[in-house]
Amino acid sequence: MRIEGSAYVVDLNRSQQVRNDTQQTQAVQGSRPAGRVIPFDRVEISSQARELQKLKAEVAAMPDVRMDRVALARQNLQNGAYRVEASALAQKMMDAYKSR
Repeated sequence: MRIEGSAYVVDLNRSQQVRNDTQQTQAVQGSRPAGRVIPFDRVEISSQARELQKLKAEVAAMPDVRMDRVALARQNLQNGAYRVEASALAQKMMDAYKSR
């Protein structure tokens, strides 16, 4: 199996063959052959990916509801200061319907 991309080509059959050859050689000799480097897979995570992961964790820790905004809206409703413009509400409802 080959995986081809714009930046690299990976031949999985070759990787498996190298692993099998290494395992067979080790089994025959009982230990790692002197002077032969055993290939291994390695993954490195970039600093940008680490930063993104950190930010995602911070966003996940934030509450879904902004209680300060809820309290302000509740206070405005109780005082009668909360007004809704009917035409703006109708337009937003139409926009939401169109996007479905």
